Amino acid sequence: MHGQSHVARVMVHALRLIEATGCEDESARLWAAVYLHDLERTHDGRCQKHGADAVARWRTQESLRLHIFSAGIDQADRAPVELAVELHCKPNSEMPPKDHEHWRLVALLKDADGLDRVRLGDLDPKMLRLPESKKMVEFAQQLFDATNGKVPEGPDHWAEVTQIAHGLLT
Repeated sequence: MHGQSHVARVMVHALRLIEATGCEDESARLWAAVYLHDLERTHDGRCQKHGADAVARWRTQESLRLHIFSAGIDQADRAPVELAVELHCKPNSEMPPKDHEHWRLVALLKDADGLDRVRLGDLDPKMLRLPESKKMVEFAQQLFDATNGKVPEGPDHWAEVTQIAHGLLT
């Protein structure tokens, strides 16, 4: 439920949200947040601590830090990425207010992750924060249907999922 396919679909949703919202300045941060968001998930049940656990791993595992920083993230990006990752699995009541400087990044990650709730059959579009996300529910279902159990995990997984996503969009 939270393996390579989930992360690949969340990344596709994140990239589409960047384009739809015009938030290109959040691209690198959102990429890092998606990459990290479920890194410490240990089960498929409800869990509000795996985001904080992923942040703790990023802070302590030098190779992970170097990997993220090599992708264009710098020290100034650290706090917003950490906030988004920590909050992605928390209830909406813990979201920062809309005027918070990092609300947009948190909302982008929560919505990209939320769009893949189609795999659970419980996506409620009213829970999505961005109007652009609400327009992507049908695509989220199509992407899940086209990839679920059909793309073998491994080094070519991301390329295959993005190719499927591109095919759905053209």
